[in-house]
Amino acid sequence: MPVLEMRGIRKVFPGVVALDNVDLTLEAGDVHMLLGENGAGKSTLMKILGGAYTKDAGDIRLNGQLVDIDSPRAARDHGIRVIYQELNLVPHLSVAENIFLGELPMRWGGIVDWRTLHDRTSALLQDLGVTLEPRAPVGRLGLAQRQMVEIAKALAPASARAPAGKAGSAGASAGQAGDAAILVMDEPTSSLTSREVTQLFALIERLTARGVTIVYITHRLDEVFRIGRRITVMRDGRHVTTKPIDQVTVPELVRLMANRDLSEHFPKVRVERGAELVRVEGLGVRGVLSNISFSLHAGEVLGISGLLGAGRTELARVIAGADRFDEGRLLVDGQVTRFRNPADAIARGIGLLPEDRKAQGFVPGLTVARNIALPHGRRLATLGVLSRRCEDDMAAPIIGDLRVKATATQPLRLLSGGNQQKVVLAKWLAGAGRIFIFDEPTRGVDVGSKVEIYNLMNRLTARGAGIIMISSELPELLGMSDRVLVMHRGRIQAELAREDATEERVLSAALGLAS
Repeated sequence: MPVLEMRGIRKVFPGVVALDNVDLTLEAGDVHMLLGENGAGKSTLMKILGGAYTKDAGDIRLNGQLVDIDSPRAARDHGIRVIYQELNLVPHLSVAENIFLGELPMRWGGIVDWRTLHDRTSALLQDLGVTLEPRAPVGRLGLAQRQMVEIAKALAPASARAPAGKAGSAGASAGQAGDAAILVMDEPTSSLTSREVTQLFALIERLTARGVTIVYITHRLDEVFRIGRRITVMRDGRHVTTKPIDQVTVPELVRLMANRDLSEHFPKVRVERGAELVRVEGLGVRGVLSNISFSLHAGEVLGISGLLGAGRTELARVIAGADRFDEGRLLVDGQVTRFRNPADAIARGIGLLPEDRKAQGFVPGLTVARNIALPHGRRLATLGVLSRRCEDDMAAPIIGDLRVKATATQPLRLLSGGNQQKVVLAKWLAGAGRIFIFDEPTRGVDVGSKVEIYNLMNRLTARGAGIIMISSELPELLGMSDRVLVMHRGRIQAELAREDATEERVLSAALGLAS
């Protein structure tokens, strides 16, 4: 008997049919890959399973019994845990408090039993193979570390309260992940390093050995064949197919998801290198960056690689005016420059697509058009007023180019994660910028949309723009870059020409093994 059967699931949002008669069947101990382009309905289906959304039609059966999942609490009580693509943590609370939020062990009088809480957190993290301090504030953690906190939170026992009147202790079962029967992971590796990805996959293997069923959403096709056992493909809110993993190939998967043949995953177009746009000389930020020197030319894609904590994002923020530097010089078009804020950088034609789009990339409550027009308000406004028509005129062409599945007037919060990423990208492509810093530009973006973004990068370099691309996906970095800089502990460890850059050489430099 299947662990889960979802039959005829339908969900309608204002003006959009998100799910239309969708079926999904899960077996015990399965690693079930849920695939599809952005906006295909994958996350919506999982939000219904997790109780975040209510279905408009259809049935859900767990172990053959009809159930009504009308809230996240109901889903949790049924052993269903969901790790969403966008992290949902409280920054000012500790790792332990976030993991057991709503289930804190208590003493008499409503006092939190901190010792038990920290013991249970340590036991859980150890069981997952994660090295984190339970007392550390989540707001001080990096994106990859916060992702691991989300995983631990999803796998925490459903009832962590100590018995009334007892201090409680981290008993034999405390911190074990056996409470989860179905675990949904939505793009869990999008911000993890290769070592952390390997660690996560080892965890998945241990969980499935215990009988836990994994639903895994990803746009990284190598992961599909590395850990998947069965696949379900969705397209435009409908179920396309479900197959064992050994019955499909990569080209077939791409065709099933995109309904078109994407024979070239990295359609790099070489452009003759032009004038120098940016030069960094001996740049340093105390405790973060040291003696960084490089240049970016017109028509060039400069890739930056490195492990977590290497300083890639910190370097991007300095160049974009978000952070200050302590040492060295920054030259834009040959002129020494020191930005006071991002507005100064925007005025000089520099745009940053941040790593964490939800926290820094857009305003969820504003429309798609307004988000795209935000960086260009000073240029577009008349007497300090930016008209809606002006916003729509700017947004419409780029929405079409990027195939954003939304209208200009829709609030951005209603879009899928990948379409939100496209809008963050669109706000810079819509302007007259010449220097672009893309920090993980295809994070959470499906294979078809990735190709569209790569083609837009080609168009930008063809018109004389320069692009700094930071990416954790080595095939992407090697496929689209003209040169690759490899960072290690805040320094540039190696600079590799396109023809010399291989995965082995980049990884060696990232580990500090190259001279």
